[in-house]
Amino acid sequence: MTLKKNFIYSSILTASQYLFPLIIYPYVSRTLGLSNIGIVNFVDNLINYFVFISMMGITTVGIREIASVRDNPKELSKTFSSLLFLTTATTLIAIVILWIAMYTITMLVPYRDLLYIGIAKLVFNLFILEWFIIGMENFKFITYRSIIIKCLYILCIFLFVRESSDYKTFYLLSTVTVMANALVDIIYIRRFVHLSIPSIDIRPYYKAFLMMGVYVLLTNVYISLNPVWLGFVTNTDEVGYYTTATKLHTFIMAFLLSFTNILFPRVSNLLADGKKDEFWEKIRIAFEAVYLFTFPTMIYMAVAGPQLLHLIVGDGFEGAYLPFRMITPLILIIGIEQILVIQILMATHCDHTVLKNAFIAAVATLVFNLLLTSQWGAIGTAVVWIIAEALIMVLSIIVIYQKFKFVMDYRRLLNYCICYTPLLLLSLLLYHFLNDDYAIVISLAVLTTVFIVINEVFILKNKVALQLLQSLNHKE
Repeated sequence: MTLKKNFIYSSILTASQYLFPLIIYPYVSRTLGLSNIGIVNFVDNLINYFVFISMMGITTVGIREIASVRDNPKELSKTFSSLLFLTTATTLIAIVILWIAMYTITMLVPYRDLLYIGIAKLVFNLFILEWFIIGMENFKFITYRSIIIKCLYILCIFLFVRESSDYKTFYLLSTVTVMANALVDIIYIRRFVHLSIPSIDIRPYYKAFLMMGVYVLLTNVYISLNPVWLGFVTNTDEVGYYTTATKLHTFIMAFLLSFTNILFPRVSNLLADGKKDEFWEKIRIAFEAVYLFTFPTMIYMAVAGPQLLHLIVGDGFEGAYLPFRMITPLILIIGIEQILVIQILMATHCDHTVLKNAFIAAVATLVFNLLLTSQWGAIGTAVVWIIAEALIMVLSIIVIYQKFKFVMDYRRLLNYCICYTPLLLLSLLLYHFLNDDYAIVISLAVLTTVFIVINEVFILKNKVALQLLQSLNHKE
């Protein structure tokens, strides 16, 4: 399957994972209210951190190892069985730790009912086998499965979440979707592999699995634990502001990372085959894709963000507007960071380096959380997130130059800054003369689209976008 088809399916998949919740968020935010939204997000972010403990490095290591043996059925089953055994062990550990926390941390007592639901999510998440399916580059199946289940999920939300007291039902339904996805995955992968207990051998994988797992836990200190810490030192309203501000950004960044997701198994396979020149060409194309997407998106979100957010969530979330604008540069920072970390460092098995950089960023996150969060609430947490991601990016740039003598094309980056500066100025001018939310959101969207087309013509003259399309059309 071509990268273009994988990218299309991965983009649809990513959109389904974030767009569907975004569709129901206006209804849910108005039905449950700020406080209950904050409670659900506080608990869910805590549960998600235990999900990260349970999954450890399976997302990265699983995709990489499955991609390298996908043409060998015997090795494929052996690798799958070994990796699933590792994930089962860490899931059991995560459940035990969560259970202890529920009964020893006083602040968690009021949320115990929701935490029980979270334990079910933790258990069934073990059997969501996307790491295997992505390693096989079968994005089509994941896309269809996800869309169908998400549609049913939305239907259930409108049927069963009718008033503010239904926040537990809302969280239960999100857990049911995890169960449904897991069941479908189990049925599907049986055509490719079988569980072979005698062939389990964790020795080739456990170091990378644990190392990448610690990396995931450290990076999620400033993703999932940030709102948890915010809830501990302030209140659930501030959590509601922060999670509302980050929700739309998360969707945008996840769509961008669709390209990263489909490229990772491909570049891992290229390195396994010794095709280093083609590997670095894919990296260059990946940077170009990030620039093409992020610059107009950042400008639109920074200028029209508050009006867009108000149309989505309604009144009462004004505290989310400033954090929303503040984290806009993360679209570019995380886009670059993911290429550096996933496509280069992880694909070249520089796991120890990735872990070291994540540890430094996690320490910085803890320090700045102590300094900023209790005083500045959601705004302080937004600053902490920016600092952490920027630090990871800078450290990765330095290490990659030291190891591979690879230097980003900063002139190309500067070129995009110059090309899109007029769009920023025009957007601010138009924003100044418009007062209605709908007028601002739609007019700036039209302006941005027109401006993108003009720049695409310029880029096509330099054959950059054409090279991107050719890369996506290239078969394995």
